[in-house]
Amino acid sequence: MHMQGNDGSRADGDPEIVIVGAGLVGAVAAMYLAPRSGPVTMLEKRADPRRGAGRSGRSITVMLSARGWRVLSDLGLEQAVREISVPLHGRCAHLPDGSSHVTPYSRDGQPIWSVERERLHHLLLDAAEATPGVRIRFEQQVHAVDLEEPAVLVEDQGGRHRLACRRVLGCDGAHSTARDALVARNVRAQVRNLELAYQEIQVPGGWLDRRTMHYWPTGDALFAAFPMPSGEFAGSLFMRLDGPTPSFATVAGGQDLSEVFAARFPEPTAVIPDLAEQLATKSVSTISLVNCDRWVWRDTFALLGDSCHAMAPFMGHGMNCGFEDARTLVDCLDQAEDWTAALAAYEKSRIEDASAISYLSYQHYYTMANPPQDDTSHAEGLLRRRLGDLFPDRFVPLYEQCAFTEESYASVLRNDQNLDRLVESLLRRYGTELVSASDSRLRACMPVDTDTVTLEDSGCS
Repeated sequence: MHMQGNDGSRADGDPEIVIVGAGLVGAVAAMYLAPRSGPVTMLEKRADPRRGAGRSGRSITVMLSARGWRVLSDLGLEQAVREISVPLHGRCAHLPDGSSHVTPYSRDGQPIWSVERERLHHLLLDAAEATPGVRIRFEQQVHAVDLEEPAVLVEDQGGRHRLACRRVLGCDGAHSTARDALVARNVRAQVRNLELAYQEIQVPGGWLDRRTMHYWPTGDALFAAFPMPSGEFAGSLFMRLDGPTPSFATVAGGQDLSEVFAARFPEPTAVIPDLAEQLATKSVSTISLVNCDRWVWRDTFALLGDSCHAMAPFMGHGMNCGFEDARTLVDCLDQAEDWTAALAAYEKSRIEDASAISYLSYQHYYTMANPPQDDTSHAEGLLRRRLGDLFPDRFVPLYEQCAFTEESYASVLRNDQNLDRLVESLLRRYGTELVSASDSRLRACMPVDTDTVTLEDSGCS
């Protein structure tokens, strides 16, 4: 590692950019930036995950949708990643009464893709190392970031060193050390745990449709299972972290948790032979949420990914959003005159989007955890559905907009809120009989401009 010169200047061989963290987003950012901006050094506090004795034993999966595929295509990695991914065409709810209900992810059958996080991480690290100008250093503990010089204070087996550079990117997750440099300058950053926690459970294959993800909603707990290329399923039990039963804090051990699980999820219980052992031995993981007021500092520093917007996992967009951060950053660099303008444009573009998808991700848990209702029995739900059928290009389902377009998350949220207001306004003005009106009458009742929801100009009578 190169040391800073005595006069505060960068020494020969120091990187242009230091990326703190060598996770999924850090690797993507390095591959984007090295060809544009010069040498990039990634500093990772953990050991190289590819050099371990074997697999970590964790089975967590991540979802890839259009935003993520756009980035992988940019980097020439799309085909390699598809080979280790599983296409999913919808989610199947297994209801307490024994019935099931499949919700397609898109109206035209497009899939999202499930991939084991560990395998994807290894592939991205290999690709980053193969990128000219990228260097990855593991077992490097970053203690502080100096925004002014800039430089990072790093500790490794040789002791503490100060590494100078021109820019620092913080890609070091929800508990980011890099972010602390902004907090020290009075930037507000909120980090908290979601009231829910999860436990990973391996589920055998052969009894579930591999074209969908599967989930068992009970209102107070949720079990989800995602198909893996091996034929098995990666399962996750979600419950409250503490509080009244059921919660992870109120069960004393594997046997108690097994009873809770069996009472709520009898179908998976019957097919997982080592369920009690897994529940007794596998760790319970918390879910961190991050909200940060500022993401950049002048022309020297930026946060990406979970370091500035860690979110609940229920929409499957945390990684996709982080990848989109990296792509947006380089787009801003390509369009701006200098790094100051580029970082400012990046921050302005992404903060509102991150806030929107974080909100949607949190809300989606409650949609999934509670058994789905037949919304045709409710005027609002049926009218939304009819409007979508009558105007398929005008009213695209929210999930479809998130997963299969690159429209900004903030616009997606606004679109959905506008549709809510439109439905409410239509029902208030014309009554619930509008739900069963003819298509021609419903078309006539529609305002020309649904963004402002002004019904006075409609021709419905």
